[in-house]
Amino acid sequence: MTAGSVRRPGRYWIFTAVVMPLNPVVWYLIHRWQACIAAHPGAEQQGYDGPCRTEYGLFGLAGLALLPLLSTIAVALFVGILEGRRRYRFAAGRWVSMVVVGVCSPPTLLVYALGYGIGRALPVPQIMKAHQLGWESAVNAYTALSRGLPPQQVLAGGFVSPEPVYLDTVMGYARYYGMNVTFQPGFTVAVGSPGFVAGAAIGNLVSNSLARSRAAAMAQTQWREHRTVRVIVTASTTWCCVDGRWLRFDHAAVMEYYLESASCVMTFPDTEPLMLTGPPAALHAVLFAYLRGGPTWQYQPFLYPIAASASAPAVA
Repeated sequence: MTAGSVRRPGRYWIFTAVVMPLNPVVWYLIHRWQACIAAHPGAEQQGYDGPCRTEYGLFGLAGLALLPLLSTIAVALFVGILEGRRRYRFAAGRWVSMVVVGVCSPPTLLVYALGYGIGRALPVPQIMKAHQLGWESAVNAYTALSRGLPPQQVLAGGFVSPEPVYLDTVMGYARYYGMNVTFQPGFTVAVGSPGFVAGAAIGNLVSNSLARSRAAAMAQTQWREHRTVRVIVTASTTWCCVDGRWLRFDHAAVMEYYLESASCVMTFPDTEPLMLTGPPAALHAVLFAYLRGGPTWQYQPFLYPIAASASAPAVA
């Protein structure tokens, strides 16, 4: 059970790369219509009844195709600003799609490049700064622990534990489970004209269908109980303060551990999976691996991205 797949940015580029090959087709159809009009004087006034009726039909299709083409150009500036400010790679690393767009519609790529430059000049959003700091803390902790240094203890105000505390922070909290939802279909008694009775019956069917769909959606296994909680990590346990009650999640009971983006997920044999989200997720993963993993803790698969960042040379 994972927190959900991490979506790679750049869906705009995939959509645009699919649409943009229509660009030369559109201009070809327009040119064909213009050539037919030039070759047959007066055909423009005759419209679909003249010798250029086929070209008129194709010209109408070209007009429809222009709408998605123009929309991608209009959106390119805003996508560029957004991706530039978030410090994504140019074109979000969708190089094949970028080449297709650049060949089929150079103005779209130029407008995006302008927006990307503007976005890079803007300050980084605060949430991204927080995630960057959280990642750097995890990388620094991984490096120090790999060198044999002990984990740093922190003071956890008001929290009493015989074990040392290594993390005291605030994170998003959720549990993964389904629910038993009872659906009671409604029943309507209508008296009146046949049309009124039929309308009431149809309305009752629609209402029951919507209620059944809502009940099915509520019953599905999904992440629930979303809230922000205080999280404390000790030598053997992750503690979460949920609605004033401390819940204990022993590290020794964890069967699987995942780290995806800013979320860490722990699964257990006898209770619902736990998901903790936020900038400290990567640091939690490092501490969990160290406290639970033993001598080979740094080789846990979920630590590979952190290990890669720790071994990468610093950029001045």
